[in-house]
Amino acid sequence: MKRVCDLGVAGLAFLAAIYHLWYALERPWTVGEHAILHVGIVCVLVGLVQAQSPGALRRWLSILAVVLALAATPFLFLNAEDIDIRFGIGLTTEQVIAGSAIIFAAIVLCWLEWGGVVASFGIAALAYFFFGSYLPGPLAASEQPSFEYAMTFLISGGGSGIFGQVTPISANVIFLFMIFGALLETTGVTRLFFELGNWFSRFMRGGAAVGAVVSSSLLGTVTGATVANVAIAGAFTIPAMKRQGFRPEDSGAIETVASCGGQILPPVMGVSAFVMAANLGVPYIEVAAMALIPAILYYISVFIGVVFLVRRSGIRRTAEPVDAAAIRAEFLPFLIPLAILTALLLQGYSPTTTVIFAIGSICLVTLLRPTTWRDAGGLPRALSRMGAGFVSGARQGAALGVVMAVTSLLAQSLITTAMAPKFASAVALVVGSNMLFGLILVMLAALVLGIGLPTVAAYIMVAIMLVPALTRIGVQVEAAHMFAFYFAVFAALTPPAAEAAQVASRIASAGFWQTAAASMRLMVGPILIPFIFVYHSALLGFAASPLDLLMPLAAWVVGTVALSAFVQRHALTATTILDAAGFAVVSVLVLASVVLREETWLAAACLVLLATFSMQFLRQRRSTSSPARL
Repeated sequence: MKRVCDLGVAGLAFLAAIYHLWYALERPWTVGEHAILHVGIVCVLVGLVQAQSPGALRRWLSILAVVLALAATPFLFLNAEDIDIRFGIGLTTEQVIAGSAIIFAAIVLCWLEWGGVVASFGIAALAYFFFGSYLPGPLAASEQPSFEYAMTFLISGGGSGIFGQVTPISANVIFLFMIFGALLETTGVTRLFFELGNWFSRFMRGGAAVGAVVSSSLLGTVTGATVANVAIAGAFTIPAMKRQGFRPEDSGAIETVASCGGQILPPVMGVSAFVMAANLGVPYIEVAAMALIPAILYYISVFIGVVFLVRRSGIRRTAEPVDAAAIRAEFLPFLIPLAILTALLLQGYSPTTTVIFAIGSICLVTLLRPTTWRDAGGLPRALSRMGAGFVSGARQGAALGVVMAVTSLLAQSLITTAMAPKFASAVALVVGSNMLFGLILVMLAALVLGIGLPTVAAYIMVAIMLVPALTRIGVQVEAAHMFAFYFAVFAALTPPAAEAAQVASRIASAGFWQTAAASMRLMVGPILIPFIFVYHSALLGFAASPLDLLMPLAAWVVGTVALSAFVQRHALTATTILDAAGFAVVSVLVLASVVLREETWLAAACLVLLATFSMQFLRQRRSTSSPARL
C-alpha cells in the first residue's frame, strides 16, 4: 500500500513539474489564475505526503486539507475573473467559502510541513486583519465593512492575498529553480563538486576541510538550501574530515558553515534572493551582483577560521584520492547549464526564461552523454534520473510553496492594516539615530524568526516588519534588505534549533550542542561582513572607484583574523590571556572604525594586531629553538 501511495505522489509531483514548465513556456492564462492552480497543486502534493506520516490526527488533517484544496481550486480558477472584478466590493457566499477553504488548507499544511511558527504568525495576522479594530490606541486597525469585503483582499488573483504578494514568485521562479537544482543532483553532476573538493584539499594541512568548503559552496549554488546542502555534501565531506583527525563536532561545524554560504553565493543563490529582487524592484542579476563581493569574503572568512582550527587541532597534511575521470566526465554537464543560466541573466532575461533554458540544457546534455548510449540500459537510466529530478524538485517546490502562500497572507494583513509601517515607526522611534543598535535589533529578529523556518519566510517577515525601520534611520535600502537576508540565512545554524547543525551532528556522530557551538565559532568572521557593507556600500558594488574598497576590505581582513583567532584560541600558537586580550581589543577597534568611518581606529587595530602576532611569533621561535630536555 505504501509503495502505491509513493508512486501516486511521485506521479503527481512529476505532473506538477511538467505543468509549471508548460505554463512558463505557453502562458495560457493569467498570472493570478496560475497562482490559484499553483497553491492548489502544492497543497494537494504536500497533503498527500503528510498523509503518509505517523499519527492519526496528522493523517486526518492532511486528508481534510487535500479534499478542501481539490474542491476549492477548480471553483476559484473558474471564477478568477469575477473575483478580481469584485475586489474591494465584496465576494459571493460561494467565493467566500472556497477562499476560506484554501486558506485553511494552506495554513494546516504549512503547520504540518514546517512546524507552528509560520502558521501561527499567519493565524495571528488574519486575526488582526479581521478583529484588529477592537484593539485600543495606535494598535487599532481599520474596521472591515463586512467579511465578504475583507475576503477580497485575501483571495484576489490580482496581486493580493494568498494568491498575490510572494506566491507568484513561488509559482513562476522558485518552483522551477527547485527543479533545476534537483535535476543537477539526480543526473550525477554533484559528484563533480566532491572530486573538485578533494583536488583542492591537496594544497594545505587539513585539506579535507578545504574540500568541504569548496564542494559545499559549489553545491550551494545549485541547491540554494542549507539543510539539503549539509545532508548531500556532508555524507561525503564529514567522514573525510574525521579520517584526517578533525573532531566530530568540528567536522560537522565546517560542513554546516560552508553549506550555509551556498545561499549567498551567485549566480543561483537561495530562493530568498528572488524575493529580494521583487521587493527592491530590480532584476535578479543586480541582487546577484551585489552579493558577489560579500559572498567571496564569506568563504575567505571561513577559510581563515579553518586555518586557525587546523593549527589548533594539529592536523597533518594528507590527501584524499581524486577521481580525475569523474571530473572530466561531469565538468561540461555542470558548466553548460550554469553558463547558460549566468549568460542569460546577464543579458537581462527574466529568471523564469533563464531557468527554462537551463533545465532544457541539463536534459539535452544528459541525453547526449556517451554513457547514455553505451548500452541498452543507458537511455532508460538517463530518463529515470531526469524523472527523479522532476519529482524531487516538485516536492521541494511544493514544500516551499505552502509556506510562501501563508507568508503571502501574513504580508497582505500587515500591509492592508498598516501594521508594518506602524511597527517600523515604533522601532525607529526606539532606536533613534543609533544605527548600530538598529542593526543588532534586526540581526536578532532575523535569527529568532529563522528558528525552524526556511530562509525565505524569515527574510520576508523581517523585510516587512523591520527593514523599513532601518531605511528610516539612514540605511541604504539595498543594504538593509541584504543585511536581513544574510541573517535569515545564518539562522539555519543558530541554536536552539540550528537545523543544519542538527543534520551535520547526526552525520558526524557528534553532540548537537557541541556542533552548534563549533559552528558559531567559525561564523564569527562572516558575521562581521553584513555590518561592514551597511556602513560601506562599496562592498555591494556601489563604489565610485576601486579606492573606496580599501578601507572596508582592510577592516574585514583585520577584524576577521582577530575574531577568528580569539574564538579558536589559536593563531600562530595557542593564545595566552594577553594574546586573547590583544585580539579582543583589535575586534573592538575594527568595529569602531567601521561604525565611525574613521581610519585612525583601523590603523590602531592594525598596530595592536601586529604586536599580538609578533609576541606569538617570538614565543613560537623560542619553543622551536629550545633544546629538548632529557
